[in-house]
Amino acid sequence: MISRTPLSRFEAGAYLLLIAGIVGDHLSTSIGLAHENIYESNPLALAAMQNGLWIQADSALIILIVGSTYYILRSMKNPSTKYMLLYPIIAGLIRLAATISNIQLFF
Repeated sequence: MISRTPLSRFEAGAYLLLIAGIVGDHLSTSIGLAHENIYESNPLALAAMQNGLWIQADSALIILIVGSTYYILRSMKNPSTKYMLLYPIIAGLIRLAATISNIQLFF
């Protein structure tokens, strides 16, 4: 059974970093694709865009990472489970780096 402990500020920050990274990458890619001579080089993102599943894939990524991390943190009583927060933090930082890279293409 999952205990109902509130989110710590660090945990909430990790989730917000993930969301900010994914949304920022999504928006900056959308804006970038509207510019001439800018194209998507990621074949997985390109396939999702061509099939109309890009926003669903990004939404599913947020739900799966936040949901699984939240569940594991509350279902396991091992103190080392706090390191599960590295997953949304690293994923968020990677997507924020992609956001910055996309924005640099505009200028």
